[in-house]
Order: sequence, then C-alpha cells, then structure tokens
Amino acid sequence: MMSPDPLSNNLYEGTDRKFLDAIFETVHNGLQVLEVKYDDQHKVVDFKYVLANNPLPGNDKNSVFSAQPDARKGRLFRELNRVIETGKPLDDVLQYGDEEPANWFHIKAQKFGDYILISREDLTGSRHAEEKLTHLNRSLFTKNRELETMSSELKTFTAIAANDYNETLRNLYTCLEFIISNDAKNLSDPGKANVRRAQAAVQKMKLLTDDIVSFSKITSDEPVSRIELNKLVAVVLNNLNKKIAENQADVTYADLPVINGYPLLLSVLFTHLIDNAIKFRKENVRPKISVEYTKQDGVDIDHAAAIKDINYDIVSIIDNGIGIDIKDIEKIFTMFYQLNEKGKSKGSGIGLAICKKIMNLHGGFIVAGSETGFTTFSCYFPIEKN
Repeated sequence: MMSPDPLSNNLYEGTDRKFLDAIFETVHNGLQVLEVKYDDQHKVVDFKYVLANNPLPGNDKNSVFSAQPDARKGRLFRELNRVIETGKPLDDVLQYGDEEPANWFHIKAQKFGDYILISREDLTGSRHAEEKLTHLNRSLFTKNRELETMSSELKTFTAIAANDYNETLRNLYTCLEFIISNDAKNLSDPGKANVRRAQAAVQKMKLLTDDIVSFSKITSDEPVSRIELNKLVAVVLNNLNKKIAENQADVTYADLPVINGYPLLLSVLFTHLIDNAIKFRKENVRPKISVEYTKQDGVDIDHAAAIKDINYDIVSIIDNGIGIDIKDIEKIFTMFYQLNEKGKSKGSGIGLAICKKIMNLHGGFIVAGSETGFTTFSCYFPIEKN
C-alpha cells in the first residue's frame, strides 16, 4: 500500500493527519509545512501554515508574514521566495522578528511543489551568550591593556626606587654623617640629636623602599617544579642557622609533602615565617618552632578562598611566641601593618604580605591562628587532580 500524499486533502482529516501531528509534536526542532500564497500576477505574497509544531514568533495561526507587515522586506521572506523561484534549498542562520533582543534561527527549507518544508533550530540563547562573551572579551581585553600599563608603570617605579631613590637616600645619610663627623663641635646637643633622628628616618625610608621593591618583584616568572619541602626547609634552616643559634631556638620538621611550586618563592615564604617565629619570641623563653603537615578536603575548610572540590596540603609553622590578638588576625597580612610597637623591632611590616602574595601565586592561601601558648601560620597548597 502506498503512503498517502502528506499534502493531499486527507492531511486535514482522519488517521493521516493525526499521525503527522504526532510526528510533529515529538520533534524538538521547529517543523513547518508552508503553502505558498500568490497574488493575481502569480507573485509570492505570503505563506500559509499547513502543519507546524512551533510557528515562528510574531505570526498568527494561518500566516507566516501577515502579523508583520514589514517582514516581507526582510531576509527570511526573500530567502523563502528564492527557494520557490529557483528550487534551491535554504540552509542558513537568519535573524527573524523585531523583538529585542533579536531571535536567531538555523533554518533549512526545501521546495515541494507549491509547498515549503522547513526545519528550524532556535539559536537565540546561544547567540546571546556569544554576544555576551564577545562583550566580556572586549572588556577583558581593555582591562588587560590597563593592567599591562599599570604593570609597566610599576616596573618603572620599582626601577627608580631600586636605583635612583635608594641612591638619593644613601647620599642623604652620608651627608648627615659628614655633618656629625666634621661639624659636631659647632652643633648643640639637641642639634646632634636631631641629625641622628634624621639619619634614623632615612634608614627607615631605605628599609621601606627595599621591602616595596622586594614585594613588587614577587612574580611567578620562574618555572613550576616538583619540590620536596623537607629538603627546602632544611636549606632555609641552614641559612637561618646563625639566628637560630643566637636565640637558642629549637626548630623541628618531618614528613613534609612534595608539591608543585616555585622554589625561590617558597624559600622566601618559609624564611619569613620561621624568622618571624624567632623574632617574636617571649622574653626569657626559648623559642620552640615546629613545621608540621596535614591534608584536608576543601569542603571541610571554612575559608572564602577554599575550593570545595579539591584537597589541600597544609603546612603549618607553629611557635610558642608572643601570640596574636584575635582582632589582628586578618590585619597582619596587610602591607605595612605591624603588631609590635613601632621601633621595637626592625622591619616595615611587609613580610606577611609577601607570604600572602606567594601563597596566592601558588593558588592557595595562608591562615593565622593563635591560642594560649602557641601561634600557627597554616599554608594551604591545592593538590592538583590527576
């Protein structure tokens, strides 16, 4: 038995129509069968819906273009007209309708006598996503240009600070020393004291400048490598050997992990943390410092920077020093913030800011904690998934 002509009169009644309706309703993409409407001169003026599971937006039930008078001048009408005139199929992405934002469709059309068979895929969502992505990429490009400019300016400042500015400070200090050495007899005691205070201020400015230069030079330019932290910490302790001996510090470590990182930056990190543990000791108490290791799931870590679906290697430096007031826990990683009284210990308050920046460059973070009897600085290194 031959299949019935889908466009014959029995399309509108009986089993054949129900069968076609069922097919159309089960197809995800828009499907339409359109009948061509001609004027008296046999010119295409419109298209009438014969079957449609999802009519084009903005049309009434019986006509494709009557609901939009200007649509006949649009590309879709011209393309469908071309299919009728030439018999060549259509396969293209078209914008259709006057809605804002615009609707985009991938349309395939094939002539079948005085009918057109159309398959339509709605690309509106993906097109709008592409437009947003394009806009974001332009914004990102602009921001990158701004960052490149700022980076260049920062490098210029660093070069000036590291050379010209430091040289000026050295000259100023030398001039003040010359005054003390050669003109002391002409200065009153308060005058001499003022010169010495000026020299101390110059030294403080030089220390601050050196630290700013050091901070700005912390980058991830060196290649990442596999680092055995046991060996790295051993080298750090060897470099700090004189200070450890002078303070009779007891420093222990064992079973530290192997991680991916930047060797030089990690040396700076552990040097700062162990040096601080020695520096901020309790009076008349022998410093005891331990470098310990644990592993933890990101889901269990209560910190804004923790990524929940990975694990972390946690390396902690624990000491029995002076401790940290809970109100200062977050502030201590800010540049130039100093816990101790000004002038009580040498430094500009940039060391922990450097530690934070190094951990950021490793994709991790650092957390401080203080309880009765000991202080902890925990460095969280993300464990890369295989």
